[in-house]
Amino acid sequence: MPMVKSFTQAQWDAASRRLDTLPVKPAHEHRVNVRDAIRSMQAQIRSAQKKGYTLEEIVQQLAQDGVEISASTLRYAMQHAAKENRPAQIEATAVQRATTATRAKKGSQERSSHTGNKPAGKTQDGGRAVGQQGSMVIRDAFSFEITPDVENL
Repeated sequence: MPMVKSFTQAQWDAASRRLDTLPVKPAHEHRVNVRDAIRSMQAQIRSAQKKGYTLEEIVQQLAQDGVEISASTLRYAMQHAAKENRPAQIEATAVQRATTATRAKKGSQERSSHTGNKPAGKTQDGGRAVGQQGSMVIRDAFSFEITPDVENL
């Protein structure tokens, strides 16, 4: 059975003071893991790929500067970096779609309010009335109105 280690408060205080007195390491001595390095170099790696270089050739170039990793490690790190960037891209796209949907909704409301003497609650799609008050009309922000087929039930 494993032994639970315990330390005195004096030992923890001494360790805390020791950590507080450590000098700042120069930036060039900081250790960086592969994932963080690839995330920061992602643009340069994509640029090299656009120039026609394969991941194996990019790995060979990195090895000349002492960064020895495999092509599969580079591929995995690039995929992981892309996944981390994806939520921000998805959020930006969702905000853009919501804004577009709001604009489309406002535009359709303005068009329906300027329809003249048409009865309220009816719209026209290609000359055919498609909506009545109480009917189910589905509209996507990027498409036309969709009504369920209830005539041939």
